[in-house]
Amino acid sequence: LRGLCTAKDGTKALEAFLDSTQQHAKELAAGAGGGRAEAYGNIARLIVELLRCDVAQDSPETITRQSKARKELRELKSQWGSLGGSEEQRGVLLEAVEGPVVSGEPEKNF
Repeated sequence: LRGLCTAKDGTKALEAFLDSTQQHAKELAAGAGGGRAEAYGNIARLIVELLRCDVAQDSPETITRQSKARKELRELKSQWGSLGGSEEQRGVLLEAVEGPVVSGEPEKNF
């Protein structure tokens, strides 16, 4: 996902991937994955908002959108496990919300 978000010519690929995650979330919701489906779709959308490089990073709109996405992602923290994978693999979510992560915790520079 990070690669799609940072590719200079990847806007179409990024949008296609995001569309596929939203479609997959709908398919999960149609089965037994109701709450998981909503979290999955929202987390994918929010990570894209935080990492995409195809918009001006210093514009007030982007800064506001990223701040909102960070807040929403933080509110979904209890549902991060619904993505599967290990806690270490989900560390990218913590990094997106809090910044650099060391041993599963936000980095503290003394």
